[in-house]
Amino acid sequence: MDYAKTLNDLRAQKAQLLKDAEALMNEGKYDEVTAKQDEAEKISNQISVVERQATLSAEAAGLEAERKPAAPDKNPADEVRPFRNFGEQLKAIHDAATTLKQDNRLARINDAVLGGNEGTGADGGFAVQTDFAGAIMESAVSESELLRRIDRYTVGANSNSAKWLSVNETDVSSSVFGGIQMYWASEGATVAATKPAFREMKLELDKMMGFGYVTEELLEDAPFMSGLFQRGFALAADRVLTKAVIDGDGAGKPLGILNGSALITVAKESGQTAGTLTGANVNKMWHRHHARFRRNSVWVMHPDLEEQLPGLSIKSNDGSAEKFLWNPEGGYQDLDYQRILTRPVIFEDYCSAIGSKGDILLIDPSQYILLTKGTARMGWSIHVQWLTDQQCFRMVFRCGGAPKQNAPITLANSSNTRSAFVTLAARA
Repeated sequence: MDYAKTLNDLRAQKAQLLKDAEALMNEGKYDEVTAKQDEAEKISNQISVVERQATLSAEAAGLEAERKPAAPDKNPADEVRPFRNFGEQLKAIHDAATTLKQDNRLARINDAVLGGNEGTGADGGFAVQTDFAGAIMESAVSESELLRRIDRYTVGANSNSAKWLSVNETDVSSSVFGGIQMYWASEGATVAATKPAFREMKLELDKMMGFGYVTEELLEDAPFMSGLFQRGFALAADRVLTKAVIDGDGAGKPLGILNGSALITVAKESGQTAGTLTGANVNKMWHRHHARFRRNSVWVMHPDLEEQLPGLSIKSNDGSAEKFLWNPEGGYQDLDYQRILTRPVIFEDYCSAIGSKGDILLIDPSQYILLTKGTARMGWSIHVQWLTDQQCFRMVFRCGGAPKQNAPITLANSSNTRSAFVTLAARA
């Protein structure tokens, strides 16, 4: 189930109901207003149910999982699930490192996940049972408003990169797909040969590591340790990966949006006060965001900008009135779901500091690609290693990412380029 789409649809329904109720209130139709409010309240309850189910579904795969036979089209690693929970496997890894008596179940998982090609795993570690690994990373992605919107793919256990062809389209003023053109036959006797242009894209997998320290007493409580470590590693992975998607430099980590070559930076207004965000800024960013990307677009901004959102407005064409660009779903009583020019707002503290370039972005997250090295079910190759003489577990995640666009797009009859990724210049 696509929980993000379901939640967005429900929130849109709720916003419309409350808008209708406000109109009826102005007409004095209070009975109808009550009916609309009741419907909106029901949808609020439905939203809570869906949000809770999304969280539970992400966690359920790794809690008290039983061994199940794999479907014919699944990776054999899905068939090997000897541990009842993540904590039980961590305890087995700890015992293998400290007593040198290895649980046979660890070897079975290594053989299934690694194909026997990596011995005891990366750096002498142990592969995590696939359903536990999947639950950790699915939780990390599903809980992030940004990460769950990006385009994700998985490579096999024996791959560390992926190549594919992409249309090289940076100018649509006279052609599409980098070279395909159409003509009116009456406009010329000769028609030039046309063809699409392609570019090869390649993503290398980088290594992201997480560390978790544990006491001997905690190791004896496997069920509690399962929840603690699954939740902890998921939140840590969410934070590190979100930062990389926003501002990663591509050196040993994904290339972030702010460092991509397709990013358009909109200039500040003349004489604009330091650290401010204005309706004119927002309007110009929207103008530079290509229309084809607006359906999936979101605003991503530093939380410190939130207090300025209610004041975002622009003058009407005749200068007689202000048009407000900010509209939280349901009005001031529902500030958890805010929108600017109808598009959702996501607050991320890994955006640049207020007043700096990158403190606000308008992006289409589906134009960012995330590649993960996966086991069969959830697509993450994860290893755990006990650090000698230390009460610590280490998790290793392999992934890579980059914007799909490599340059802004030129339109016909316009000097302004467009892109799926737009930010605002510094206002210092």
